[in-house]
Amino acid sequence: MKNITISANARETVGKRNTKDLRNDAKVPGVIYSNGVATHIFLDAKELKTAVYTPETFIVNLNVDGKMISTITRKVDFHPLTEKMTHIELLEVTNDKPVVVTLPLKMKGTPSGVIKGGKLAVKLRKISVKGIPSKLPDFVEVPVAHLELGQTIKVSDVDFGDLKIMTSTSAGIASVEIPRALRSATAKG
Repeated sequence: MKNITISANARETVGKRNTKDLRNDAKVPGVIYSNGVATHIFLDAKELKTAVYTPETFIVNLNVDGKMISTITRKVDFHPLTEKMTHIELLEVTNDKPVVVTLPLKMKGTPSGVIKGGKLAVKLRKISVKGIPSKLPDFVEVPVAHLELGQTIKVSDVDFGDLKIMTSTSAGIASVEIPRALRSATAKG
C-alpha cells in the first residue's frame, strides 16, 4: 500500500469558534483515534487533497509537531454546497493489528464478450477488506478476460489471497452487457 507524509499540528482548543477560524485559514480540523484515545489535530487543506481526492488508498504518515504517526483515513466530511473538506477522522495503524480499508479494483484483460460486441459494465469500483497494513496491496486485480456475453463476475469469484473480504460476496463486480442491436440481431437469426 502506498504511503504519503503530511504535516499536522495538535489543537490546544476545540470548539465551534476555533474550528471556524481553522477552516477560514484553509485548514481542516481532524481527529486521530488510537486505542480509544482521540487526539485533535488540524492539517493544511492543500496537503490533504493528495490523500483524499484520489481513488487510491494511502497509509497517511502524519508529522504531528515532530512525532510521526501512521494512520489511515476513516472518514472525511465535506461541506454540502462548496464540497470543501470540513473534518477528517484518521485511525492509527500498527503492523501487528489488522485494519479495514477500501481498496480500488482494477479490471485485467479484455472480456471475450466485449470482443463479440458486448459492453463491459463495471458495477463495483472499490472493495472493503481487512488485513495487516504492511501486507495490503495498492489495488485488487480482477481478471475479466473469461467473461462472455451476459456473464457477471462476483466478489466470490475473485481470489483475494490472505485478505478478509468485508463486502458482500454475492455483489457483482462487472458484467458484459448485451447491446440492444446485438440482441435484436440474434433474435432475428
